[in-house]
Amino acid sequence: MAPHPGIDTDSIKEKARKDLLDLLEGVRGKKNLVIEQSLAGPVGLFVKFSTLQDYGVDKVFFLENDNLDNSQKNVVFLASGEKANQCIAIAGQIKRLQQNSSIEHEFSVIWVPRRTLVSNKLLEEAGVLGDISVEELPLHFVPVDQDVLSLAYDDPFGDLYLVRKSVQPDFDLLFLTIGSEKIPHRYSLQHKRSCRYNTSTAFFPE
Repeated sequence: MAPHPGIDTDSIKEKARKDLLDLLEGVRGKKNLVIEQSLAGPVGLFVKFSTLQDYGVDKVFFLENDNLDNSQKNVVFLASGEKANQCIAIAGQIKRLQQNSSIEHEFSVIWVPRRTLVSNKLLEEAGVLGDISVEELPLHFVPVDQDVLSLAYDDPFGDLYLVRKSVQPDFDLLFLTIGSEKIPHRYSLQHKRSCRYNTSTAFFPE
């Protein structure tokens, strides 16, 4: 079997950067960005704050700090759509600004990596779903080095599937599937307990 050529991490990083900047550009004018704290590190790997400023970001707030001010009409939230507590926090901050600010704010929510039924339901129950624009940032992998990818999840296994196909008696072919990406890896069954992962090798315990 020919060796797997690996993945072009530069192209993954550039796509993530372009996707995020396109979404920010779609919100015209100056805007404040409210970001989930666990996403700040991964996002910082592919886009600089100076670049965010070029795309209209005035201030950046951590969602968990609940200290968003009313200095800009446009407010963009960037958070995980699969975490109920983040959805509730976003709804609370939107309602607080609506009640206490003299500005008629425009709110956008960018869910990472996707919009979910849970996020829709919670925002609807809070009475703010109709007041916001909802987008998705399909950020599944974050390149941290030329041959190393990090999963952009605190708890990835709900969205990670390993499909085994036997190719000979003592080898298996595994497909790591994240979203629509499939990364094949051929490994010896004697090494099942190894958990090292990079773009050219992928070992997971059974």
